[in-house]
Amino acid sequence: MQILETSRKIAAGFAPRPPSVGTTDLHAHVEDPRWQLARRIAASGSLGRSRLLAEFLLYIVDRHIRDRTDEITEQQIGILVFGRAEGYDSNDDNIVRSYARNLRKRIDEYFLTEGKEEPLRLEIPRGGYAPAFSTRTVETEPSRHNLTTSNVTPPAVGNDTDELPKSSLNPESAANHVPSPHSSEAPASAPLVPWAAAGRAALRKHGAIFALCIGIAVGVGCTVVHPLHFLKRASASPAEAASTTLWSQLFSGDRDTFIVPSDDGLVIMQRLTERPVPLASYVNGSYRTNVKTEGVPGAPEILKLGGRRYTSVVDLDFVAHLAQLDEVIPGRMVIRYARDLRMDDLRTGNAVLIGSVEANPWIELFESQMNFRFSINSGSDKPSGIVNSHPRVGENAIYGTPGQDHTYGLIAYVPNLTSTGHVLIVGGLNTAGTQAATTFLLTPSLMMPTLQRASATHGGLQPFELLIGAGNVAANASTPQVILERIGPS
Repeated sequence: MQILETSRKIAAGFAPRPPSVGTTDLHAHVEDPRWQLARRIAASGSLGRSRLLAEFLLYIVDRHIRDRTDEITEQQIGILVFGRAEGYDSNDDNIVRSYARNLRKRIDEYFLTEGKEEPLRLEIPRGGYAPAFSTRTVETEPSRHNLTTSNVTPPAVGNDTDELPKSSLNPESAANHVPSPHSSEAPASAPLVPWAAAGRAALRKHGAIFALCIGIAVGVGCTVVHPLHFLKRASASPAEAASTTLWSQLFSGDRDTFIVPSDDGLVIMQRLTERPVPLASYVNGSYRTNVKTEGVPGAPEILKLGGRRYTSVVDLDFVAHLAQLDEVIPGRMVIRYARDLRMDDLRTGNAVLIGSVEANPWIELFESQMNFRFSINSGSDKPSGIVNSHPRVGENAIYGTPGQDHTYGLIAYVPNLTSTGHVLIVGGLNTAGTQAATTFLLTPSLMMPTLQRASATHGGLQPFELLIGAGNVAANASTPQVILERIGPS
């Protein structure tokens, strides 16, 4: 059996070993083209170096090759790939379905780009998770020898004149040639032959200029109907140009950007139990089973809140505005509920984390890089607020609990966990605070001064943080304004 060449990325160790597959002998797969194809896809740029997507793919292909398709179920994938507990409820936790949708898109992208010459194709049909393989069909143009002589006139032997009648080689004889009345030759055909030769000569001489003119004309026509992004940027104001720099770094074609709204069910549960949920408990799900609720009325119902998928209208409105940005690459923008996000996503991708650390525990991972940090103390006498870790002269150490008429929000732009991408944190002490932060962020004229100061010499942006203040009117933020600013690593 022919052994397909292994990708260089795989050889370098970029393709991860799937869980529960590594405990068995994989040497049986080495010469299987299906396994080699799966390994190439797992190591490709189309998967954005997502370890979980790669493990998902390799798991289902391994089980398919071993003819153990009974193990390719949502429940088994959730347990063996995503580390869910035995007997978890997939109706409440749709992480497998979420990743499957993304994996299907990434596989399609692979065959359109890096894998367009692959002889074998792989897909995951909707309605299940078992892979299907097929051989690529190559369409070829029909050979000239298969065409009938009635459609093709054999060319004359020669060089540049191999398609011309011999009479065209001698203009004088062509001019003196008179077709017979009974001939099938059209009278106008003879004078056209020299013109055709001249046209071909002109095309050879000026073809490049002619093609360039056509390209410019087509480009102008397309611009009138569908304005191109580069034309928009050429006419953009300084404020819009500054915002473009930010969004272009957050939405790139070489990695996924995860948009993560707040988990408001988690907030309600913490407020009722008066116990915070650290990130470790949130990731492994123990906050819904191991939380001490003795003496708390309605404890079982309260714990159920932690499993519900609630988020705020402010978050959804912000996500809708992000999706409309010109810089967004639709195939690379992934909306993921906070409970379904994984550490690997924040290592390999970009991310926009919405809400406070209470509503989005993933923010905890980046607080060591931040000067401004959330301090949420539900049900205690200690005030909540946004802490200013290193206050300067004239600054407060904490910008406290939102009152009836004022609130605070936070915008932080920091590196991801491997410093290969970017994370944008946008949240507030309450819904109005988050609204103030998102409104400020989406207004180019307000963001321009900070983005200009944060500009790096290489053309990108340095990390930056903004503490935003706004009036709170009936849980809605009034015009936001900058209270404090930090540029550069904290």
